[in-house]
Amino acid sequence: METWSVDQVCSWLVEKNLGELVHRFQEEEVSGAALLALNDRMVQQLVKKIGHQAVLMDLIKKYKQKSQELKSPGETAPVTQAERNVRHILARNKALQWTKSYVLPEFPYDVKCMLAEQKCPDHSMRIRIIEFLQADMTKYLEGSLYPSTQQYNDVVNALLQAHPFLDEDGCGFFLWKRALKDRFKYVRRPIEDDEQVMRNKCKFGHRRGQTRKSLADIRFEIKTVQIKEEAVCLDPEVDEHINWFQQEYVKTEKDWREIDKRMSQTLEIRRKLIGGRTPLKDILKMFPFLQCPYQLFREFQLLTRTDIFKKTRHILESYSENILTSLSLVDNPIYIALQEKMKQHTDEDMLKHMKMTATCLLLPDVFGEDSSLFVIVNDKVQVSTPVLEVKNPFNMDVCEFSLYLEKERLTKVDDCITALAALIASFHVFGIECPRRLSQTLNFLETLIFDVHSPYSPSMKEKEKEVGFQHPVT
Repeated sequence: METWSVDQVCSWLVEKNLGELVHRFQEEEVSGAALLALNDRMVQQLVKKIGHQAVLMDLIKKYKQKSQELKSPGETAPVTQAERNVRHILARNKALQWTKSYVLPEFPYDVKCMLAEQKCPDHSMRIRIIEFLQADMTKYLEGSLYPSTQQYNDVVNALLQAHPFLDEDGCGFFLWKRALKDRFKYVRRPIEDDEQVMRNKCKFGHRRGQTRKSLADIRFEIKTVQIKEEAVCLDPEVDEHINWFQQEYVKTEKDWREIDKRMSQTLEIRRKLIGGRTPLKDILKMFPFLQCPYQLFREFQLLTRTDIFKKTRHILESYSENILTSLSLVDNPIYIALQEKMKQHTDEDMLKHMKMTATCLLLPDVFGEDSSLFVIVNDKVQVSTPVLEVKNPFNMDVCEFSLYLEKERLTKVDDCITALAALIASFHVFGIECPRRLSQTLNFLETLIFDVHSPYSPSMKEKEKEVGFQHPVT
């Protein structure tokens, strides 16, 4: 029965005098695997008459009992505590091995033909693929009801790497992951024994002898969980916005007013996707205008109510002189190159621009941090976190600034102010954690940008005095 098609299920219903249900089962595309996965609530939604509900559930129950008897004839010996512990340890080891290198299961013939022809799967074929993925994942989940987030990501990544055409419009990762999670959510596996029940209770916060929680506590916990891992569903309206963004992005003449409006309307769903750790390349495919500095700054302002470009310009104009006179920079090659270039120019605006550019390049060195995590000068980008690439920094005619994310160029900008503002904004907009070896530099900048006091180490306070920093008076 597990391998039956929808037509075979309908033929079985006719044999069992349940022919009235055939039309409804065809509408919902109930295959053999889906039939065996039905629970009481699903049957009530699928079948209107109570008598038919009872007969159908009884037939399914008898089939499962018969299958169980065929799989394990005779009485089985009771499982000892030691055997349970060994089984649990082996299951954990299997899960760990699986997450390191997942291999797709052997799909049935019709699915393999569809994948070989690279045809876009219809609804029933999608369900079949998800069913087989779930069945394969379940083998590694002994002792647990659900896969981890990493396991979901591994399976979907393996599927899309093997069959890239399934990544429709750049949104495939999220859609397949959502379908797989829904499959595990609504199709429950039977719990094997009392010990597993206790393990699952402990896993989800229940302890022996624990008193019942108040309704207020439960509501608070539910709210907290929803904030951390809220299910994101792309409704038709959001799909329409995403399609519009993708079409508008390639146009020569863009409707920036409409872009601003639609970006504001999709802010909430975008934050959920980013908070849910959706891959950056998928975010940028859905919302390509985040690659534009203006939209990056606008997104930052929607989140923080702060004009990042204006604040960054103020920082560079106010602190460049003090930063460049820091004793720790005297022997720095960039500082030496700046001094040589400044001898060739007398224009005040040109000199000011060169000093602000040098400040962008040298700021991590003032705090004794790793400057390769902040800016790369005339070299190849090697880090995945946001970083600036600068070519010919003191040659105003050919100077280039670019912002890189995950070793890919996100955007190219014209000047050091826009480049530094884009770097700071990208950490906030894309929810990227600050590298530990760059924490004091970014902490210094964000303190000035947000006009707040921040905890500093003694060494950092000394550096602040050195560059002439003063906390704002509140």
